[in-house]
Amino acid sequence: MNRIQHLPLEDKLKAEIEALCSIVDVDKDKSIVQEGTFMQVIPLLLKGSIRVFRRDYDLDREILLYYINPGETCMMSLVACFGDAVSKVNAVTEKKSELLMIPTAKVRDWQKEFHTWNSFVINTFMNRYTELLFTLNEISFRKIDQRLQNYLKNYSDRQCTKTVKLTHQELANELGTTRVVISRLLKNLENMGLVELQRGLIKLKS
Repeated sequence: MNRIQHLPLEDKLKAEIEALCSIVDVDKDKSIVQEGTFMQVIPLLLKGSIRVFRRDYDLDREILLYYINPGETCMMSLVACFGDAVSKVNAVTEKKSELLMIPTAKVRDWQKEFHTWNSFVINTFMNRYTELLFTLNEISFRKIDQRLQNYLKNYSDRQCTKTVKLTHQELANELGTTRVVISRLLKNLENMGLVELQRGLIKLKS
């Protein structure tokens, strides 16, 4: 498993990973964690990007929680693992991804046995805690038009492109609002000369 050699883990732990874990390739837009299911494995992302979100089934809306980048795992999946509870979130691949699938029992065992794994888990909680506070701040104190502009900028920075390949409904899901609201705000941004709207994508001009 040369694909895990770059991870900052002890050689003994890497040997256990090679013996006990599998690496899977997952296409874009595939569900890897479903709300209400027990976690049998914890995904550690090697390549690609994963979107983690909550869904309100009564309102038929979604709200983005955070993205998982290469070298990271899902904090909410760890919570479910440690508590022997069902997942409270959904996770979908944002692009074609490569995942290291770690059995949940080993997630707990390794935290006691390997200091680098313990540090990895603690850092995951700390980093996600900070991100979730940022998300809460955005929802509580920023208007939806400001949140939309921030999201478009962050998307551009993360993907290294000025072209946002998302529909208005997908943007609404990201921000926990409705397609009608997003369409109106995007039209305002276009009138201001900040974006160019095309079918299924948005071109940023600044």
